[in-house]
Amino acid sequence: MKPSEVLSMRECRWVRSHLSEYLDRDPSAPLSAEEMIRLQGHIAICERCASLSDDYRETSIALRQYRQSSDAESIKRLSESLAKLSSTDETSN
Repeated sequence: MKPSEVLSMRECRWVRSHLSEYLDRDPSAPLSAEEMIRLQGHIAICERCASLSDDYRETSIALRQYRQSSDAESIKRLSESLAKLSSTDETSN
């Protein structure tokens, strides 16, 4: 494995560990301006992390919709989003 691949993997792990704080703008665990720039820069160049970010956003939207209405279509969208997240996490380990 090339040194650049090891650094990239390390950066992907860091992004995954901070992604929810970034997307949720979690006030209990705020990211510094430098960390936000680092995370945004990585997502801009890493397809896997960008895809994971999109999946988290879709899940968040589905959960908000679920809270508003628990109709069958919302439950289906939520299930599909969670299945995507599960398959992404399993392939990245």
